[in-house]
Amino acid sequence: MFTLIVLRRRFESVVREMSNTLAKTGRSGVLNTALDFSCMVTDSQFQSLSAGQGLPVHTGAIHLIPQAVVEKFGDDIGPGDCFVNNSSYHGNTHCADFTLCSPVYYNGELVFYSVARAHFSDMGFPTPDTYAPLARDYYQEGLMLPCVRIQKAGKDVPEVIDICKANIRAPEIFYGDYLATLGAVRTGERRVLEICDEFGAEIVKQFLKQYQDYAETMAMEAILKLPSGSVSKEFHHDSVIPEYPDGIPVRAKLSVDAEAGRIEIDLRDNVDNLPLGINMNEATVLACCATAIMNILGPEVPRCAGALRPVNILMREGSAIGRPKFPAATCASTTNLAHILIEHIQSMFAELRPGLGTAYGTIGHPASAPVVSGTDSRYQDRAFVNQIMLGYWGGPASSGYDGWLTYGSGTTQGMLWQSSIEVTEFQQPILIEKLEIRTDSFGPGEWMGGGGASCVMRARADTLRFTCNSGARRFPPAGTAGGSAGAPNLAWKQLSDGSLVELPIFFDVEVAPGEKLVSEGCGGGGYGEPWKRDPEKVLKSVRAGLISADRARSIYRVALSETPLGYHLDEAGTRALRSDIQSQAN
Repeated sequence: MFTLIVLRRRFESVVREMSNTLAKTGRSGVLNTALDFSCMVTDSQFQSLSAGQGLPVHTGAIHLIPQAVVEKFGDDIGPGDCFVNNSSYHGNTHCADFTLCSPVYYNGELVFYSVARAHFSDMGFPTPDTYAPLARDYYQEGLMLPCVRIQKAGKDVPEVIDICKANIRAPEIFYGDYLATLGAVRTGERRVLEICDEFGAEIVKQFLKQYQDYAETMAMEAILKLPSGSVSKEFHHDSVIPEYPDGIPVRAKLSVDAEAGRIEIDLRDNVDNLPLGINMNEATVLACCATAIMNILGPEVPRCAGALRPVNILMREGSAIGRPKFPAATCASTTNLAHILIEHIQSMFAELRPGLGTAYGTIGHPASAPVVSGTDSRYQDRAFVNQIMLGYWGGPASSGYDGWLTYGSGTTQGMLWQSSIEVTEFQQPILIEKLEIRTDSFGPGEWMGGGGASCVMRARADTLRFTCNSGARRFPPAGTAGGSAGAPNLAWKQLSDGSLVELPIFFDVEVAPGEKLVSEGCGGGGYGEPWKRDPEKVLKSVRAGLISADRARSIYRVALSETPLGYHLDEAGTRALRSDIQSQAN
């Protein structure tokens, strides 16, 4: 057991060092500032060993990457080879996630795969974007690399690099990001070979089996503590197509057999592929389901492949939440519907037993987290494309806990770093005029959802282009177990005369000097009845400017008195406000 623990920590340290390599060498801000990447090591059977510091949507189905290499190349792989894959039809997440995979050999035997997945700021989309939610099919997405060899025997395949550079707006930034991702892969390769040298290949192989079996046992023990039962539920994503005027439904059926230690998630009742880029795929569906289940099972269960053996996920081909049917577009498959799916599953656990599950968090990106592009006159009109992460907040509430402010979304779960205002202004020719917590954006509940952001950004001396795949306008993040929804996502372009032009949820807009992009980000949903919230916590939120005094009274049923020194709790008034509700509840 002692050796198992030591080796577990050693492999976790490998993943951390891979991540550190990529963070310190990435060229684009989305990598070196937001840390939108994930690293992983799998064994020769494609079983993941540690989620490390990765994004859940990246790591939850990473096994599909080495599996695709073997399915395509068979025995035609060798030491020093590296394969690139950004195709949803070959096990990748979406086309902006540039994924490298290298087989690792020890004494001539293939023992591991080293994998690094990085969200590149530009992958050659027709428009300067990394999501393209309005793409109608595969052919309107970016450059596709359907699991191809990019290095052979440790040297670049120059033709593949040339193709990439020829199709990407900022080729030198691309190549720098490629080298950073490759550096992470080679770091993982070196470190796992060192482990084999130190402990011996046979001990390492024994660990790999025992660790996965241990994770399976821990997962089944956690499931035994859950209530058995089945729940079916539907939620909606905002629609921009006439086929779904009342919103795009997201459906799931959750079944828990606690005695058998099994969980099943049935997604087969979802709608067919949409003429949009938000279709999910096998990798993102599996990752979202894995994320939701692991959140429920708790932190003691190892985040590796064995822990998911007791989980069965049913999906169908040709579904918007399933395996896509070619040529469906999937370029925004890590956001939007994926944002909903994780917390949709988690919310169903709350219906099995009070105290389980969560509300819903951020859906889509707020306009403060757009892809920005253009030319920068500060550097001889140098072209740039980058995604910035400002005010990507709004975590869901859960039983006993308020929502996490800088949560981001279910697919990132706080692992994406929020961009620094100063670094953002240095990297792009923009100025951040305002970034603050949005009052009354928190989803009301006994446990309050995380807040959204109010943000205003403007151009310096260059006209900028902003694209964004937002959501949660008509259907903001919902509450659970009696909690209420957070505020919706809103966005405007402010013209030079001060007038506001409302932007759609998926927008592509130019902002000239003198104009501004105004964003009001959504908040996470609340958990539990708002009137049950501790009045002292409500008072504290009012004093901090997080919620208004009117909201405290009308929603939380907390009476406040205002004096020159600020707000104070009126305990008698609060009891009176809550008495009728409490008697009805009883």
